[in-house]
Amino acid sequence: MNNIPTTGKLFATNQVSPDTERCYKYQLRSFAEWMADSRHVHDMEDVTTADLLAYRQSIQHLAASSQNRYLAAIKSFFAWALDTGLIEKNPAAGLKLPKAVSNRAPVFLTLDETRNLIATATLPRDISLLWCLAYGLRIAEAQALQIGDVAQPNGNGLGSLMVRGKGNKARTVPISSEAYETISAYVDDRTEGSLLLTLDGKRTISTSAIQARFKKLAIEAGIAPEKQHPHCMRHAFATRMLFDTKTIGGIYTVSKLLGHSRVAVTEIYLHCSQTQLEQAMLADPLGAGV
Repeated sequence: MNNIPTTGKLFATNQVSPDTERCYKYQLRSFAEWMADSRHVHDMEDVTTADLLAYRQSIQHLAASSQNRYLAAIKSFFAWALDTGLIEKNPAAGLKLPKAVSNRAPVFLTLDETRNLIATATLPRDISLLWCLAYGLRIAEAQALQIGDVAQPNGNGLGSLMVRGKGNKARTVPISSEAYETISAYVDDRTEGSLLLTLDGKRTISTSAIQARFKKLAIEAGIAPEKQHPHCMRHAFATRMLFDTKTIGGIYTVSKLLGHSRVAVTEIYLHCSQTQLEQAMLADPLGAGV
């Protein structure tokens, strides 16, 4: 379709990350090409609900999660087009997304692996980055942190990070005094600007650089290949909060700490290892002493 925007106009009011914007643009271009080739439709105002149902049928070979991403991009696009007056009727208004079901538990670092990873880092910037990730921040959230987002310890001895998550929703994440002191030492006499910088200190570190740096440090720390991604520290944080610390408020509190929009999203972390299952059975009073 000729009039699908290739600039940031569609995303200007949605506060999405650059990575999300790139994905949306790719998904919309793929849809536009399919419409032109398969339905001979070139303008968004000519798209019908029947066209969208046919497109949904054409991508059924993809995993449900992938289908969801493509269809969500299309729904967002047409909702935006309606709001801005580019179309008079939204053909995607009633388009339903397939349910994405995953039985795969998230991969996460153990507590010892997390401690070892932080101990492996030697540069103040890297140690500060790892502390931010250790408290459940997404890559883009850590990258977006500003110096003013770091608050000194309160009466409980906990510092905090003001985190801007998906949809630019803000949340406060408490951090240990050790994490605060490390980050504060790294900041030194800087009073404003991005918290995490490139090693030359001239610009904000990129999300790709965060991933590359994390992988390098993980390799040095002897972390298994499947765990050499920053998101594994987010998984580790969620798992510790749910199982190891017996967080007050349980999954609801953890959902807030992670910045999830729905508790259902947090439920993926309610996985149990075989060891945890065995420990639960050993603690069962019915079987005690048997």
